[in-house]
Amino acid sequence: MFPKISRVKNNNLETVNVEFLKEKLQLVLDKELCIGCNLCARACPKEAITKKQLDKPIRFSSKQIIKKVRHHLIPNVHDPEKCSYCGVCTYLCPANALTLVINGEPVKMEDLSLIKQNALPKIEYTMVKTTEGKDVKKYMEGYVTIDTSLCAGGCKNCADSCHFGAITWSCEQKEIDWDSEIVLTINNDKCVACAACHSACPTGALSLTISEVKYSGEYNSPFWDRIESRLKLNERQ
Repeated sequence: MFPKISRVKNNNLETVNVEFLKEKLQLVLDKELCIGCNLCARACPKEAITKKQLDKPIRFSSKQIIKKVRHHLIPNVHDPEKCSYCGVCTYLCPANALTLVINGEPVKMEDLSLIKQNALPKIEYTMVKTTEGKDVKKYMEGYVTIDTSLCAGGCKNCADSCHFGAITWSCEQKEIDWDSEIVLTINNDKCVACAACHSACPTGALSLTISEVKYSGEYNSPFWDRIESRLKLNERQ
């Protein structure tokens, strides 16, 4: 029976295969490159990619916690029943963690049908480095705010999820000697507006506002307009 659908996990790679009589489509996620921003899920016009949202603090030993928080934010590759293999997710992935493969050949960005049909504009980005030294595209401007009344009181998921050192924490002593509290500091100059921290927050205390998506050139409406609106959503999906 066609299509034949399979999901293969091999070390850091997760691949979903959809095979027809004369065509084989694959979407490959490199978990080593993924920064857990879930921009792919926000951008997908078919809502075929499942966004990860933490609903509770992650509690592990100090050596494990950062790795565990970031692992929990990696999205599910996609639902092959919904996916149209349009390549929007690969085009907008800031970490180049997603690859569209057709009949065994990775599809270059300029060869995407949506690019050839001018359905997508040219993304204008600058390259920034994560704290691990990985190159990531920054093409959105925005800022993060925190509602301290909703903060979980020191879970630090947001700081642990950030690959850019934009959120740091310190432990401040209260008037009572044995009591202390975690104080978060947000440096929006380092923020790339990727929303990983937003997804990591279990209480909704963090709010990400996207002020601009940078792009240029002519494009055909309304396809991109809807995607841009999804990118700018300031709410937990």
